Amino acid sequence: MTMRGLEGQVLLNSLRHLIFSFEPYIREAGSAEQAEEMLLHLEENDENFHKHELVKNLKRKLDELLSPLIDEELEKYSTAGHIDSGSQETLVNRITKTVTQSKQFTDLMKKLKKNIDDAVIQLMNNFETEFGSEHISQERWNHTRKPIPGLEDEEGSVMVFDTNYLKTITDNLTKTKNLTTRQDAMQKLNKIITGDIFSNDHWAQLKKNLTDVMGDPDEELTNLSLKFLAKSYSCTSHHTCEVYVAHVEFLRRQFTSKDVSLPAIKNGLNCAQPHHDKLIRAFYLMNQFQQETTNYWVRYPTMYMEKVIESMLGLLSVPAFHGRLTPLHFIAIVDPRAKWFNKWMHGNYSRNELIRALEDYRIIIEQALKHCLDFSASRKVQGNMMEDVTDAMSKVAMADGRTYFTGAELEYAYFIHSLFFLSRLLALKNGRKFFPMKLRDKQGTVHMNQLLKALVLLVVDPGVTTSHRPSTSQYDAAALVTEVLKELYNNEQACMLCLCRDDIMSTLLSPIAQFLDDSSDGISPSESTLLHVADILCVLATTTRGRRYLMYGESLNIYSRTKSSAAHLIAEFTKKALLKDLPQVSEPPSPTVIGAYLYVCRQLYNTCEGLLVLYPYDLHTCVAQAWREASQAAERAATPTPSDSRAEDSSKSIKDYNILFWEDTLRDNLLNFASTAKGILLLQQTGAMNECVTYMYQRYEKKLQVSKCEKFGYGYMLTQVAATAPGMMALQNTGYIAALLLELWSSLECGPEDAVLFLPTHWPTDSIDRAAMKHFTRMVNVLSAFPAVYEVLKGQTLPTKDHYTFREVPDTIPALLDRLVILDNPEKIHSLFHFEQSHCLGLKLLSVMVSCLDSYLLLQSQYKFEKVLLNAQAQCKTDGRDGIIVDMLSVERNYILVRCHLLGGPTERILPPRSLGKDSLYPFPLFSSFPVPREYTPNLTGRSTIKQDPVAVIMYCPIEEETELTKFLATKGEKRGSAWLDKCRILFAKMLTTKPDQTKGAVLQQLLEEGVTTLTQIQSEAIFPQLEFSGSDSAVKHFKLSPLQELGIETAIRYGKHLKVINSSSDAKDSLTHLIKQTAIFLRQQQKSTKTPLSYMEGQYPGFDWLVATVFLVFHGNRDRAWTFLHHLSSLGCSAYLWPARMHASVHLPAALLSSGIHPVFSSTAHNVELILQIEEPITLSAFKMSGFTPAQICVHWLKQCWWNYLDWANIVQYLALVMVMGVDYQVYVCVAAIRHLRQLIVQHHQTQDLVVFLKEEPIRGFQVAEQLPYLKDLEKRHRKTVLSDMMNITRP
Repeated sequence: MTMRGLEGQVLLNSLRHLIFSFEPYIREAGSAEQAEEMLLHLEENDENFHKHELVKNLKRKLDELLSPLIDEELEKYSTAGHIDSGSQETLVNRITKTVTQSKQFTDLMKKLKKNIDDAVIQLMNNFETEFGSEHISQERWNHTRKPIPGLEDEEGSVMVFDTNYLKTITDNLTKTKNLTTRQDAMQKLNKIITGDIFSNDHWAQLKKNLTDVMGDPDEELTNLSLKFLAKSYSCTSHHTCEVYVAHVEFLRRQFTSKDVSLPAIKNGLNCAQPHHDKLIRAFYLMNQFQQETTNYWVRYPTMYMEKVIESMLGLLSVPAFHGRLTPLHFIAIVDPRAKWFNKWMHGNYSRNELIRALEDYRIIIEQALKHCLDFSASRKVQGNMMEDVTDAMSKVAMADGRTYFTGAELEYAYFIHSLFFLSRLLALKNGRKFFPMKLRDKQGTVHMNQLLKALVLLVVDPGVTTSHRPSTSQYDAAALVTEVLKELYNNEQACMLCLCRDDIMSTLLSPIAQFLDDSSDGISPSESTLLHVADILCVLATTTRGRRYLMYGESLNIYSRTKSSAAHLIAEFTKKALLKDLPQVSEPPSPTVIGAYLYVCRQLYNTCEGLLVLYPYDLHTCVAQAWREASQAAERAATPTPSDSRAEDSSKSIKDYNILFWEDTLRDNLLNFASTAKGILLLQQTGAMNECVTYMYQRYEKKLQVSKCEKFGYGYMLTQVAATAPGMMALQNTGYIAALLLELWSSLECGPEDAVLFLPTHWPTDSIDRAAMKHFTRMVNVLSAFPAVYEVLKGQTLPTKDHYTFREVPDTIPALLDRLVILDNPEKIHSLFHFEQSHCLGLKLLSVMVSCLDSYLLLQSQYKFEKVLLNAQAQCKTDGRDGIIVDMLSVERNYILVRCHLLGGPTERILPPRSLGKDSLYPFPLFSSFPVPREYTPNLTGRSTIKQDPVAVIMYCPIEEETELTKFLATKGEKRGSAWLDKCRILFAKMLTTKPDQTKGAVLQQLLEEGVTTLTQIQSEAIFPQLEFSGSDSAVKHFKLSPLQELGIETAIRYGKHLKVINSSSDAKDSLTHLIKQTAIFLRQQQKSTKTPLSYMEGQYPGFDWLVATVFLVFHGNRDRAWTFLHHLSSLGCSAYLWPARMHASVHLPAALLSSGIHPVFSSTAHNVELILQIEEPITLSAFKMSGFTPAQICVHWLKQCWWNYLDWANIVQYLALVMVMGVDYQVYVCVAAIRHLRQLIVQHHQTQDLVVFLKEEPIRGFQVAEQLPYLKDLEKRHRKTVLSDMMNITRP
């Protein structure tokens, strides 16, 4: 076994070097035990530990010897099967034990121990020879130190320094002594513990002498003095600042003394000259201390920090004499990015003191400001020089091996330092107080605006027409200014106060404007310039205020619509670049540039506000067109063709890669339209939904983030896509649903393959294990919307089998329901490893799904799950008793049965708890057959929901109970029109605010009838033609309803009886059935069949018509009055949103919207809800986004079932009247008010990670429509112009 580097003289030398490195730690230790402890932890504390030759040789030998053994062990375990991630720690321990017990390792340890023992013995035998020349002898040590009596303890003695010895050293360092004496004195001083000399009486004189020594031209004295400084700075003592002050004073003398001659800036700096080399090293050492001292100066008295800051600023304030070098030039060389200043300004402890001190040294800021302005002003004549300088400085890093700096490079380094210095000031509130600033040699004052505009000019640089090659230099001026501006734009406060100014933005966007200017000279900006501008805009668009500035300009007036803002210019450039429609230029923008600006647009249009601003540019169409062209080019590029040379192959492969990358870029940006409800509609209209979802699935599989600026993954976007039928079909076709099912099943039961387990799995204590909860939430988000559920379940039978294997994983939603929910035979139960936990998760999934009444009707009509649950409850009865065993599953089944069978708002039904009550008893009875026990049904007698006879209300009400609204509605013969409607709105709002309890029953019936009649006479409201019913009684009688609709009728009648608004259930059922059939035939007259693969768009409206049922109950089962109201309502624009079935496959919809399968309630109402939330409730919207659930989805859920199960009946009727009378936009405002009412609970449930379950299952408690009216009217004032126009333009393409 060869031991190269670990034996003989090589080992001896490396061991000696390692021992020398122990000196600082041994001196810092107070005892032998402390020294031993510090050496044992040397690897943790010494950043240079792995640079020692002995350590490197040892590591090399271990790698050479043990790597084959480790690889062999890993190969052994990898071929044995899959390694579970939870058992990796145990696997590492096993491999480590095997390797350390191997023969090779044992032999190495024995031989290494013998070699090191021999080397240590040799060093000890020759101790004086090896170490005597570098260390104080034992006699001198005893002479210079003596124990303090009475301070000795078991850990050793505390020593004090001999002042006479220090006085001798101090005297020998004076200028009058000869060179040898001074060198010997410095060597002795370097061997003393630094902390001992500061509290000595001779320190003042020693400090003066040290300053003289540092200025001595002798090279050895220079090295010894720098060694003393380095050693002092490595000692963490509050006395270090004394050495630092001396150090700075020496440097200050070099620039203020007449005896020292520094070169002129224009002549450059020759580092090969000894004096210049000494200055560079001294400045470098000082800069290193400045960056390190911030880590511990908070431990020391404030005076420590004050001395450090004061001395440094005093040095930097030294002015330039006759164009010669200044301290700032040297600082800029060793620290061009001003890291020392950045660290000093980072903590509040030092920041306040530094800014206070800068008030006395404003000259430093003035010089930096002047230099930046001068540099920017001279850019036009020095463009080529700038490129030469930056290229030269990038080849060899500053202060690292350079022997000569030209004058231009020195000035450029000064500019870089000034740039980062000023940027840090601008980023902080107190730093910005220095502006505006008066410059001594300039007239007037300089404002922040002027400085920033000058910096922006360095990025866009319209006056420099140099070559278009992209600069790769790390010191390129444009790249550095871009970096600074990005930091400032990322600081929201600094961004708004400094940078969000129209003149600055117009300067920044000048390269884009140049592309769009037909009268330009045809010379296009360079690609690097365009990319720098795009990078800055990207950062600006990541913040809310930055986005709004781009969209609305400096005024930030979100209610104004101006096309002069930056967003419009960016969108126009991007659109024309995508369509290759830019004016003639010398060089069109590359795909990289177009992609960068498209990404800026994407950061805008993936929000509702941004999509509203950019909607006129049809970017979705432009991106889709460009993507199709790129796809065709990619298909052609993928075809291999023979070439003549390898160079051609390489060039072709790069070109092909660029084409594929461009295709993915376009598809990625197209996918991000799916971030909003209206964006989903636009994406579907492009016909690229499947391809974009496929791309999302590919990135999801690779666990890639959405983009460089998005903070969250695809969860929110996935939920938005899954809220629509075409989105759900795309998810299913791409395998996304199957992947979600596999993840859920693997966390719940098992994966498709066995895994090697080294640790037992933990036993879950929650009803749903935390490992499965994440996947459960994803599945709930996907199955929350009825169109998605209908698309995957309609006509699908359960894949029930006689036998299930243990490794069989369900790959469809029906298969999941079959395995986890509809457990109607023993084979399904026996196939589950964790029956209770898995079945409980399935029941919770079912509970969330049936909270959507349409989904409940579909599941019950197809799978009869209620019967399965009742049978399961019956099987839980104890022998000989009627009671049902209370356990986790029976309680969950009971909850679902009560929720499905009883309908009502928060006070109209009692939902049982899902946990035991006091004394571990379940407070409600369990049951195994319908009807539901009375304990779940509150008594509604005497409430405002009971039936009122309109004749009795009008004829027998006392006079004082009659209101202005009832009088107004009873007035006959008055001309109906807009004036009547305005007065009606005022009286209705007044009554709803002052007498909400009287706004019920017959009053609302009359309001609805009179209101709908009036609205049909107003052209702006009646946007649909008033068609007559063309069917006959025979057609109505023979019209066939789906099982879902028949079950819906039974459910609605059950709710009406519970509310006591109908009496005879049989007559009411016949009347409602006739009304449902009649409206279905009437709506079919206005429907158009389309060729579509969507099951949701086949035939009549797939869900139950909850509005018809609501109107039927409002009129207390009077079919004729309900039909008359619905017939009039069908011509109004509000019917498109109040009556979801009205717009299903309607001929009144534009062709693109009709074929999309996306309802206007989603693409318009829900989109506007998110738009207002973004403005009014940003925190609540953020909670939704972080939870991966969308406000659009829950709002569509509430609206399509007309708030049933979420609001009490009185509030539902008031909502219906409010939207019809006050305007359809009130539908949006009520949704916003409901979310605002729930905002605290939304944030709370976001933190507990069950937001979607809470919103779907819980009613909206405490929400009263009448109480929200002032807030609704406030929203109307601010948003009606935007919202109402969007909703009423539904018939326009």
